[in-house]
Amino acid sequence: MTREQLANRLKNGILLGDGAMGTMLGDALADAQCPEALNVHMPEKVKAVHEAYVAAGSGMIQTNTFGGNPLKLKAYGLEASLEKINEAAVRLAREAAGEQRLVAGGIGPTGKLLAPMGELSFDDAVACFYEQACVLAAAGCDLFLIETMSDIQEARAAVIGAKKAANLPVICTMTFDANARTLTGSDPEQAATVLEALGVSVLGANCGIGPEVMVEIIHRMRRVTSLPLMAQANAGLPVLRGGQTFFEMTPDKMAAFINGMVDAGANVIGGCCGTTPDHLAAFGAITRTLKPVQVFERGITKLAGTQVTVMAGPGHPTPMIGENINPTARKVIKEAYLSEIYDPIVEEALRQQEAGASVIDVNAGVPGIQQVSVMPRILQRIQQTIPLPLSIDATDPEVTEAGLKVIRGKALINSANGETALLEKMVDLAVAYGAALLCLTLDEKGIPEKAEGRLAVARQMVDTALKRGMRREDILIDPLTLTAGAQQDLVMETLRALRMIREELGVKTILGVSNISHGLPARKPVNAAFLAMALEAGLDIPIINPREPLYRQTVAAADVLTGRDQKARRYIKMAATAESQPGYQTQTTASTGKSDTEKIPKSGTFVSDSPTAKETQTPAHRLHQKIVQGDAEGILPLVEALLTEGWNGLKIIEEVISPALGKVGDWYEDGTYFLPQLLMAAEATQEAFAAIKKALPGSDETSRGTIVMATVKGDIHDIGKNIVSVMMENHGFRVVDLGRDVPAETIVEAAQREGAHLIGLSALMTTTMQQMERVAELLKAAGMTTPLMVGGAVLTPGYAQSIGAVYAPDAVQAVKAAKRLLG
Repeated sequence: MTREQLANRLKNGILLGDGAMGTMLGDALADAQCPEALNVHMPEKVKAVHEAYVAAGSGMIQTNTFGGNPLKLKAYGLEASLEKINEAAVRLAREAAGEQRLVAGGIGPTGKLLAPMGELSFDDAVACFYEQACVLAAAGCDLFLIETMSDIQEARAAVIGAKKAANLPVICTMTFDANARTLTGSDPEQAATVLEALGVSVLGANCGIGPEVMVEIIHRMRRVTSLPLMAQANAGLPVLRGGQTFFEMTPDKMAAFINGMVDAGANVIGGCCGTTPDHLAAFGAITRTLKPVQVFERGITKLAGTQVTVMAGPGHPTPMIGENINPTARKVIKEAYLSEIYDPIVEEALRQQEAGASVIDVNAGVPGIQQVSVMPRILQRIQQTIPLPLSIDATDPEVTEAGLKVIRGKALINSANGETALLEKMVDLAVAYGAALLCLTLDEKGIPEKAEGRLAVARQMVDTALKRGMRREDILIDPLTLTAGAQQDLVMETLRALRMIREELGVKTILGVSNISHGLPARKPVNAAFLAMALEAGLDIPIINPREPLYRQTVAAADVLTGRDQKARRYIKMAATAESQPGYQTQTTASTGKSDTEKIPKSGTFVSDSPTAKETQTPAHRLHQKIVQGDAEGILPLVEALLTEGWNGLKIIEEVISPALGKVGDWYEDGTYFLPQLLMAAEATQEAFAAIKKALPGSDETSRGTIVMATVKGDIHDIGKNIVSVMMENHGFRVVDLGRDVPAETIVEAAQREGAHLIGLSALMTTTMQQMERVAELLKAAGMTTPLMVGGAVLTPGYAQSIGAVYAPDAVQAVKAAKRLLG
């Protein structure tokens, strides 16, 4: 099947998918170690589930290969059976579906955290998904369905791997919590922006939530994309009755939300955990009479950071790209690159965010450094600290690609030009990694003097980009600013080129503004005047110094005069907040949907812009700051400085580390921080502890208590348990981690042997959560009163209470519960 064929099918009606596989396999799944192995060992059971969904009216059947990737199968010792398991799955689905229904090759997550949060590299993740997708495609699936992705970076790897494997349509759905955020902090707008840019045919959401929140998520995705959307909600939350797991939402209750999902913009409706053929039949009774909502292309250019989506186009404020991370123009930035002490660069990114930058441009062009390794490193540092989109400022495709691999959003490539070889390489990178591309109007002959010449170069670049798969809204043209001091007669040619490019090519324009005044005295008025003229001529995105109030005010005023700021709402709000006071940003982000001045979520602590700020910061303050920002570099010298001042290890922990972790926990709970920042702070804390031990051998502090951690029998999902273990250790607990797939008897024996003060259990599957009750029973039989704490995606407070356990929904709450229980 081609993308066009799928798109045509979705234009005329709602496609009905299928529902849960695990729920239907029931007892057969409980007896099997690996659900996907049933494709080989109990094929009749799997095929019967597919046939039940076909009978219910499903038009798309998903293969039983959710955990069929190499890493998941390796956990069961089945990596050598990958081809056999995935081929059997496609065959069974096809036999049940026939040729009139679609067979979707199901691809789930690896169960690993990607770097820098975990040890799995981006390239290895891509290779993992590629291997599975190759087998699914060769076996005859019609398309790929990537689902239950809680990390946008892993979703990127999966889509890239699947597209590399075969020229088939790709559907990708993310998993959100009740607050419409993924585990790593993506909201629906950011996820939709990133997946759309990667070239998926359908995107959406599945699992994690019931149908109520699903309606909101689909609505928010539809606001930023015209692609078809898919909704697969759970049948509510699981409950335990008589030792069996049940989902509370009946087919009729769930079906009541189907109209809302379609009205919100869904084109494909299916079900996730707890849904059955009866649910899908109820959905189908409604969807067969419905038509998808009509969607129009709006031509909006979007960039995405880790938490913020920026939009450029009619009805949106003018975004500003911050230009200050440039070693050519700034000595402090150059010295930071040469010394490999990147704090000044991160601090500059923070300052630009505070001043109102929409996007941060990052240039690492320093002679003598290895840009191919430095660029991804500094991009990671910046994006773990601020949530804004990033621009990769490099003309070497190898450096650009290295940077694109670590971007947890949709980046801007800065830049390509009319030289054919470079242009084609950069376009291909933008298509492969889901980025926008800035193209300069110069070629082998140089910069054309006249606007007509620059338009011709721009036209050639746009044509090339479109032919190689780019979307028009992801192509941005820079007609180049020439200095007024040296080429005064060409200033107006740049403005003419802006108008012509916008009107004739229909693409967005970018311009580096400050070059206009190069070599002139009193540059700011010249820059501001040219900025205003360029905005009137059609400039969409200026590259400027956002820390200069005059430039910010010029952009805000121009938005009023050009109609981008209707009724001057943002301008009035800006004036009322002391004209862009630090911490406020006058831009619209799709993530919030607000159009007035608003706080941008911060992922770090802002460093004062005062020239003496860094000198007056104490080692204690800087150590606190590094932990909060998740910056593990340079921890040892700070600890040594504190020890030299007379601090001991306990004082450092109590007065610096613990308060910093407390702030991180608070920000995690209020939605300012998400899993990446939590884990980066944990890594920085571990560095601090290691530094204390290195400086003062034998200085280990007394443990708060011993905690035995385990993922229960039959469950190989241990990401959540690992995160909790790290956080517990950082807060002074001794953790004995038994790993995953641990029998109840082993857990109780370890608790006795280690003298555990608390037992922490994790389960991600409804079929394995019952093992927690088994642990509780064995503890009682042994006469042990050790408290039991449980957590996992399928658990509820009610279930925990029913087995006499404490419920911890996340790592921060787990730490709080442990402190409360153990004093």
